[in-house]
Order: sequence, then structure tokens, then C-alpha cells
Amino acid sequence: MDADTALELVKKGAALLFLDVPQHTLFGIDTQIFSVGPNFKGIKMIPPGPHFVYYSSSNRGGSDFSPMIGFFIDLNPSEVIVRKWDPQEERLVKVPEEEEERYSQAVKSLEFDKYLGPYTLSQYGEWKMLSNYITKSVIERIGNLDGTHK
Repeated sequence: MDADTALELVKKGAALLFLDVPQHTLFGIDTQIFSVGPNFKGIKMIPPGPHFVYYSSSNRGGSDFSPMIGFFIDLNPSEVIVRKWDPQEERLVKVPEEEEERYSQAVKSLEFDKYLGPYTLSQYGEWKMLSNYITKSVIERIGNLDGTHK
């Protein structure tokens, strides 16, 4: 992908900024799953629409994992969702509104760009087929299973 196309996708796509996620945590979005490395801060270039986000924390060595926690979100173009890792509860939690706005602006001005992994667009078609009936109203009706709301 050329640089201009990538920049356009970064600006128009949504982003998930996840702060302080421990290394070796399994993190996934839709049909994609990753093992968190030392520089991980989230995912960028996410197409607008419904998505399923899930994660599982691990022990320090990355050999034992907690049960998966997951939730549906419906993302708008250029939207940034900010969550922070709570080490006591071993889950992602919302940050205060003013902090979220500050981080959101930093993501939009590309300050976190090198710490955000790109959404694998080649797998998006598969996710679109799987999530064909998941709409914003369905997501609102079931609520977020992790207890937080957008």
C-alpha cells in the first residue's frame, strides 16, 4: 500500500487506543488476534461499523491466560475509543472524559501512530459476512458485555 493511501485510511478509519496493556496479553478484533508486545497501544485504520473486540490477560511468561473478555462496538469514521488497563481487575476500563478527549486528539494528530497496529483490511470481507446482521441497534440492545459503554 502506498503512503498516501495508508495516510488516508489512518485519518478516515477508527482507532482503538488501549493504554498500559501488559505484554503477552491476547488481543483481538473481529477475526484477527494478536499477542501484545512491549510497544502495543492499539489498532488503527479500522473500517467504520460493527466490530467485536476481545482480550485475555496472561501471566508474566505468557503461558497461562485468563478467560476472554469481549464486547461489540459500532465505530464511526475517524472515531477514537480510549481505554486503560486496570491491573487489579485485569481488564480495560474507561478513562475520564477530558483525558479521553486529550488522547483522542493525540491519536488524530498521529502522536501514537507508530504504536498502533493496522487493522488487516484483507480479512475485513470475512468479518463483513460474519457480522452481516449485527447493527448499531443490536449492539445497543445487548449492551457491552464487559460492563462499559461507549
